[in-house]
Amino acid sequence: MNVLLNSQQLLNYEQTTPELALAAIQASVARYQQGIERVIKHQADLPTWDDLVLAVDELDADLQGAFYAFLPMADRDQQWQDVMGQAFGEVEACFTDKFKNLELYTLYKRLTDSAIGQNLDTQKKATLTLILKEYHRGGVLLSSEVKVQVQALEAQLQALIGQFQYNFTDSVSSLSVHVEDKGRLTGLPDYLVTQLEDNAKAASLAGWLITCDLANFTTVLKYAEDRSLREDIYRAYLTRGASDTKTDNGAVIQKIAEARSDRARLLGFDSHMAFSLASKSIGTVADLQTFLGGLEQRIKPVIEASNSRLHSLAAEQGIDQIMPWDVEYLHEVGRGGERALTESQMQEYFPLETVVAALIDLARHLFGVQLKKIDDPKAWHPSVSAFEVIQDHASLGYLYLDALLHEYKQPDTVQTLAYRHRRTDAEGRYHGAVVAMISDVRMGTDGVPPLLDHLALRKLFHEFGHALHSLLVRTSNHVLSDIRRLGNDGVEAAGKLFECWVWDADYLASISAHHQSGQRLEVAALRSLLVQLRADHSRACARTLSLSLLDFDLHLTPRDGRSLDDRVRDANNRAGRWPLAGFEKPLHGFDYLVAGYDAGFYAYLWADAHAWDLFTRFESAGLLDAAAGRSLLETFFEPAASRPFAQSHEAFLGRPLDNSRFLKHNGLL
Repeated sequence: MNVLLNSQQLLNYEQTTPELALAAIQASVARYQQGIERVIKHQADLPTWDDLVLAVDELDADLQGAFYAFLPMADRDQQWQDVMGQAFGEVEACFTDKFKNLELYTLYKRLTDSAIGQNLDTQKKATLTLILKEYHRGGVLLSSEVKVQVQALEAQLQALIGQFQYNFTDSVSSLSVHVEDKGRLTGLPDYLVTQLEDNAKAASLAGWLITCDLANFTTVLKYAEDRSLREDIYRAYLTRGASDTKTDNGAVIQKIAEARSDRARLLGFDSHMAFSLASKSIGTVADLQTFLGGLEQRIKPVIEASNSRLHSLAAEQGIDQIMPWDVEYLHEVGRGGERALTESQMQEYFPLETVVAALIDLARHLFGVQLKKIDDPKAWHPSVSAFEVIQDHASLGYLYLDALLHEYKQPDTVQTLAYRHRRTDAEGRYHGAVVAMISDVRMGTDGVPPLLDHLALRKLFHEFGHALHSLLVRTSNHVLSDIRRLGNDGVEAAGKLFECWVWDADYLASISAHHQSGQRLEVAALRSLLVQLRADHSRACARTLSLSLLDFDLHLTPRDGRSLDDRVRDANNRAGRWPLAGFEKPLHGFDYLVAGYDAGFYAYLWADAHAWDLFTRFESAGLLDAAAGRSLLETFFEPAASRPFAQSHEAFLGRPLDNSRFLKHNGLL
């Protein structure tokens, strides 16, 4: 892959092709397979830290880096999709096979139990503990017969997940709502109307085209005065992945849940839920039930009381029977009157360039980190920026920023990819992290720069938290520096923490600058708007709880005889949400369940509770307080996966979790 590297040893995306990418990844696969064989052969007599642990660490880092570096190209065209799909299968097989390799496991176990292993430092012991745990979870000690059964289930799951993703993507592309009468768009923000017109032009259509993504779904349901338009977008979004043909995801997700359950039982777990939680931070199934149950008891009466006030508003609007697509609109109407600031007006004060500068400044204030922009990074799209991350005059690694929704990116593509993790190899050479933070900020139109509403701000700050977490670890090997080993719930805490800053009116006002005049927002007007947005956020919290309960239910008892529709209705009711219309198929389009968040969607709520608790220290000390930032760095970011998440949380605050700030933010206290 060296021919594709630029002067910073980053991939030169302008020169890469699908053929070169596949060749580079397959070369890494070959090095990996040969390297594992070599380690087993040479370490048979006396396994050591350098020649066993760090040797495999090097192979893992090389293979992960080779694959993830090309991942941003995956949606460029069908050839890229096919190549990356093939490469994923080959890479995944390497990692899966490793954790079933009894010879390799035995070497790790011998090193752990040896006198050498007993005298290793704390981080090295933590590394071995994590590695052995992953081998056990992978079924390394199962009989050959059971291993074959597990492998068959994993192959079945891979095929089913691929089918789910194909069905989902295919349905989303066909569910856009085409509007030919501009009057139907009354109430929508002007910037959105312009974007919808651009969507239609790009699709060679007259009028306006509403793509089926979360941002459009949320905005149309909240602001569109045309009730039929609200129903159209609601139906489209809540039937993603649903079909009367073989592309319907209902049977697929049921088969996925059952196959996961079967695999978990073969691996010695009572359910896929228990299997999943074994690699997460919250604890046991009972611990999760307690958390979700406690939140359910608080949120249901609050949401039901809020919704009960909608009937008189509905009558004023001429609505005889309130349907789910009316709820957000009626809440918005209920606020009434002139406002000092609307969300659409607020957006004009947050051009992307200004927000990025604020993120860079926040990292500098809190952590003493400098983000030095790289000229001509030769990234996968002209809109992508790259930065060298510097702390105390030392280069820590690199950060890509792919913030805009461009032609090679699907709406709702919001994620952070860590290609490489900080580590030091057996020869003492330092390898820095390489991270890409990706969001879906809408392109600017008619000479207006890209502008961020509050949801877009939350997304960007969230991903920045993830990126910094990966970049600022101080662990010395690939295993510990991979923060995913904290589990989804532990990983999401950093992202959720950084969202807290954009809920603070004083901070938001301080980073605002109108895209034309440069004028700042008034704090009082912004504070009033944030109060309104928090009420919306409480209902969004109920939606997240409903999906978390649905995920939990499906993966705890997939064969209890209840239909998917039964599970959906039950979860919706338990969260206190408005009764469903009856046609909704949220499980059919619940793509998180095939993207690593299966039996783990609760992570967003659990992490949010921890994030708001962590944020209380900044609320007391100051949102840009360097001492609090340094403490967060040392106690929370730097340890990465070297210790349990709860220990890092308690080290920063000096006490265990108190979720009262989270409850207060969501109007539950």
